[in-house]
Amino acid sequence: MNWSSPISSSGDSYYTLPNEWDFADERLALLGAAYDPESIALARRLGVGVGWRCLEAGAGGGSFARWLCGAALPGGRVLAVDADTRHLADLPGLGGEVGELDLVTDEIPERAFDFVHTRFVLLHIADREVVLERLVRALAPGGVLLLEEGDGLGVLDEMPGAFGEVWRAFARSTEIAGASQSWARDLPMRLESLGLDDIHVDADIPFFRGGSAMARMWSLTWAQAHDTLVELGVSPEVIGTAQSELEDERQWLYAPPTVRAWARRGELRDL
Repeated sequence: MNWSSPISSSGDSYYTLPNEWDFADERLALLGAAYDPESIALARRLGVGVGWRCLEAGAGGGSFARWLCGAALPGGRVLAVDADTRHLADLPGLGGEVGELDLVTDEIPERAFDFVHTRFVLLHIADREVVLERLVRALAPGGVLLLEEGDGLGVLDEMPGAFGEVWRAFARSTEIAGASQSWARDLPMRLESLGLDDIHVDADIPFFRGGSAMARMWSLTWAQAHDTLVELGVSPEVIGTAQSELEDERQWLYAPPTVRAWARRGELRDL
C-alpha cells in the first residue's frame, strides 16, 4: 500500500473539531505545545527510540509524529495517519510516512508496530471501540499501546467562571456529535478485555496560566465552536468573557483531566 497518497476521502466525518477550519493549524500547534512535553516524557519512559516502528493514529497537527521521526529514525518507521493530512505535509521530508485514512473503516496494518499512540482522538469517534480493537491488532508482539484521552471525571461541574460554563456547554456539544467525555476512565478494563498485558493508567489535571499556549488553544477552540455553543444556550457575551479569562495572565485555570493508559501486547499472544 502506498501510504504517501490518500486512501480515503472521508474527511473529518468522525471528528467533532474538523481540521479544515481557518485557524486549525494554529490551534493544533498550540495543542502540541501544551501537551507534547508529557507525551514525549512518557514515550521516553516506555523506551521509544531508534529502530522502533511507530504508528501515530489521528496525527492532527503532527507535532508528536515529528518528535517520533527524530526519536525512531533512522532504522525505524513512523507512520502518521489522519482523516485530514493537510497539516502533515512536512513529515516525508523527516523520513516519516503519511496516510490519509478513516480509522474506523480503512485498512490498518496488523502486527506491524512496536509503538501505537493516539492523543485526544478516540473520545471524539462514535465507533471508538472498533478503532481501539484495530489499534491493538496493529501492535507487533511485545509492542506498546499508549492512549491519551480527556475525561471529565467530575471536574467539569467544579470548573468556575465563564470558562467553566463554556466548557460544560462544549462538552455537551461534543457528546451530541458522538464523543464521550467519560469513556477514558474505563480504559484499564477495556485494555484487559482485549488481552493486553502490563497495563498502567494515570490521570492529571492540567493547570495553566492565562495567555499560555494551553489558554490560547482553548480560546481558539471556543472560537471554532462558537455557533454551536450559542445554539446550546451560551450567550456570545459569556463566550467573550471566557476568552478574556484565558487571555488574562493573572488568571490560573484548569482543564478536565488527561487520562493516559498504556499496555503491552504479549510476545506470544494472538489477537
